[in-house]
Amino acid sequence: MSAGRRMRRQRGVALITVLLVLALATVTIVSMSGERQLDIRRTENQLRGDQAWAHAHSLESWALARLRDEAGDRQKPLRLREDGGAELRASLAEAQGKINLNNLLVDGEVSQTDAQRLRRLLRHLELNGELLDAILDWIDADGDIRYPFGAEDEAYSRRQPPGRAANREFADLGELRLIQGVTPEVFRKLRPFVSVLPGYAPINVNTAAPEVLRCLADDISADRAASMFRASGKPFADLDEFLKDEAVLGSGIGRYGLSVQSKYFLLAGSVDMGGTRLRFESLLRKDGDGAVAVVGRAREGWQYD
Repeated sequence: MSAGRRMRRQRGVALITVLLVLALATVTIVSMSGERQLDIRRTENQLRGDQAWAHAHSLESWALARLRDEAGDRQKPLRLREDGGAELRASLAEAQGKINLNNLLVDGEVSQTDAQRLRRLLRHLELNGELLDAILDWIDADGDIRYPFGAEDEAYSRRQPPGRAANREFADLGELRLIQGVTPEVFRKLRPFVSVLPGYAPINVNTAAPEVLRCLADDISADRAASMFRASGKPFADLDEFLKDEAVLGSGIGRYGLSVQSKYFLLAGSVDMGGTRLRFESLLRKDGDGAVAVVGRAREGWQYD
């Protein structure tokens, strides 16, 4: 091989080497840039989340102030735009006008009155009354199946992914969707009329919907329940006034598990920030001495436009 050819070959090898080095450097730089962009995006998301929850806590403070103010209009929703472009929405509602699923067990035993109310609701909504057994099995402490329609670990362990019965009171209404037989359609029908509140929470007859009032005794027609809902004596100052109202008298409704007041309230709020929205719910409690507090939170998560 001549010296000229050898020189040209060495130059070619050197050029290829330089190109390879440049290619590797480019790949490295692009990779580092991509990682840096991901770090920046993660930091932005974290900051946005922290800012959104700061706004959510401010909405909780607004709701707690509403509960302290006896003369205030609790039902009036809030909507405002903060400096920086965040838009806040909130509504405060009484939470004891529904059937509390945690009322089904009292001191570990089935409350027959409350169970019968839920059974009536299932019937009026044209749902399978057999669901009651599966719901009771979900919250009772034992692993015994309520035959023939109950469900314990044996049923839930066969699912994909497998699970187990909670065997404790409901912590969130969303748990209802985990129970055997509760399809999305069943959940959609039940959701407006049932709740999950800590311990035993009586039904507030002043705020209960006609569908709930109809479940308080046998043979109450939809028309009569509507009359109870529109009763001229509302809001009733005490339970005796409700039971003596002409729309209620003779209906067979008893006193057990009923009230004319509420101590639990539900705050539903959202925070919109630059094309994203945080939706959340907070459960608030107002005690007899006027003290108010947040007792639970549930986040539906970020929604993107």
